[in-house]
Amino acid sequence: MPDTAAFYHYGISPWEIEVIYDTLNRSFEVEEKQLPPDDPQYVSMVEIRFPIPYNEAFFQQEFSMDSWFKIKGVIKDVKRRRGRKGIKAFIRFAGFGNNNNNNKKIGIVFPLQSKGDRQFEMGIEKIEYLVDIVPVQLQLIPPGAEEIWYLYDEASSKWTPSVAKTSSINYLFKNNEWKTK
Repeated sequence: MPDTAAFYHYGISPWEIEVIYDTLNRSFEVEEKQLPPDDPQYVSMVEIRFPIPYNEAFFQQEFSMDSWFKIKGVIKDVKRRRGRKGIKAFIRFAGFGNNNNNNKKIGIVFPLQSKGDRQFEMGIEKIEYLVDIVPVQLQLIPPGAEEIWYLYDEASSKWTPSVAKTSSINYLFKNNEWKTK
């Protein structure tokens, strides 16, 4: 039985829902849910939770580059159609690299919330190019980390680790180290 991917959304068209759902459904079972809007700054939201780690195998075998390009393309189209009204997107993976960290998978999240079309597109375009650097960036993570959030820095046009969430503490990544404040 295939793993289950989650697809949560609001403010997107039936066609956009169908393309994302069908693309995910080629590789996974899909839990799809329309959510109520939760932020007046954004008219649309797309969240995709992949049930497998973020690594080269994801793009090459498990999901495929064709499927990734299709998902990426739809999200970019949604952004273009909404313009300044805004879309936020969250791409989540159940782990990263090939490490299991004592068999506990630490989730990785790439949030896209830029109001500018170009920065949004650049952010989503760069996700697949990080597969080699993410395991290096995350060699040292805080104990008990359950999820690592990345941040797309528009000034440098780079993704960097931002927050490590544990059950009780959020660590911030500053000056190449994890700090509680």
